Amino acid sequence: MNLVSGGNMEARITFKLFFLLLGLTLALLANQTSAKGQNIILCGGSPGGLWSLLGAGLNSAVQKIDSSSVVTYQTSSGGFANLSQTSSGKCDVSIAHIGEIVIAEKGSEPFSAPVTGTRAIALLYDWAPMQWLVDKKFAEKHRLKKISDLSKGNLKIDLVVNRKGILPSILAESSLQKSGMTFEEILNLGGSIQYQGSKAASQIMQDRKADIWVNATFIGSGKIKAIAKVRDLTMLSVDNSVVEKMSEEFGSKPFVIKSGSYIWLAEDVETFGAQAALVGSVRSDDAKIELIAKAISLYPEEIQKVHPAMRSFNLELAKSVTVVPYHQKAAAISKGN
Repeated sequence: MNLVSGGNMEARITFKLFFLLLGLTLALLANQTSAKGQNIILCGGSPGGLWSLLGAGLNSAVQKIDSSSVVTYQTSSGGFANLSQTSSGKCDVSIAHIGEIVIAEKGSEPFSAPVTGTRAIALLYDWAPMQWLVDKKFAEKHRLKKISDLSKGNLKIDLVVNRKGILPSILAESSLQKSGMTFEEILNLGGSIQYQGSKAASQIMQDRKADIWVNATFIGSGKIKAIAKVRDLTMLSVDNSVVEKMSEEFGSKPFVIKSGSYIWLAEDVETFGAQAALVGSVRSDDAKIELIAKAISLYPEEIQKVHPAMRSFNLELAKSVTVVPYHQKAAAISKGN
């Protein structure tokens, strides 16, 4: 009897200990899960560029809220690829130009079908104007003031633009066509079109292997300064009617490059600018979107300090995307909370 009674008591104690240990284990697992940070995959651009710096700034902002979370920057070929990667779930968030989002939504080249479901988190900048640099002597000889002047006089033009198939070269070709001159006509008149990244394009101009260089880039770009060290330059304006059409078709923003922005620029230049945004997708993880949006809203200075060109970033700018809706979990930015 005593042995049976003692065995029951030991069994009860054993079960109590088992359930106590089970409860403690589950609690520890729950704490570990809640403490485990988010790994937010950000699709950007080439390593070392501004977008990679923005990735670092976003990571710093996120870690101020949750030191166990991280923004992991993933290099890519640019905004077009980023939108596809984010739509498919391979990236949680990405950086893309507004024009690229417009093209993706329409399913125009380089897309074979519309890429929909993109949702804004924050506009990052809207001050990267298309800058049409031209050799000053070439401009004076042919009386060039606007890009529409390039269609007059059967000019032989050697033009260098950004890499083929990415937004700046698409904008260059489209705006020139709307001004009365096509790339095909330039070639037919004995000229040339060279597709190069910004560093190589700058070198081509420095080596006097092109008359005109065009790219969407920040005022004061080092690539432009390098050209100006070896060549006398001026800049062409874009006709107002063309600026309006570019705004309608690509979501571009009218932009004025002020006289004196470069020591050699003696008058205002009218053009249009590229805008870039941080975006997610309707398929993105809600918790990750909410975390990164909250981080931006609370710590915008982490974005501002990544590069001198980003000093003007603020929350008013961040909530100004209009081409696509904001993600429902980006309310901290879109509603100014």
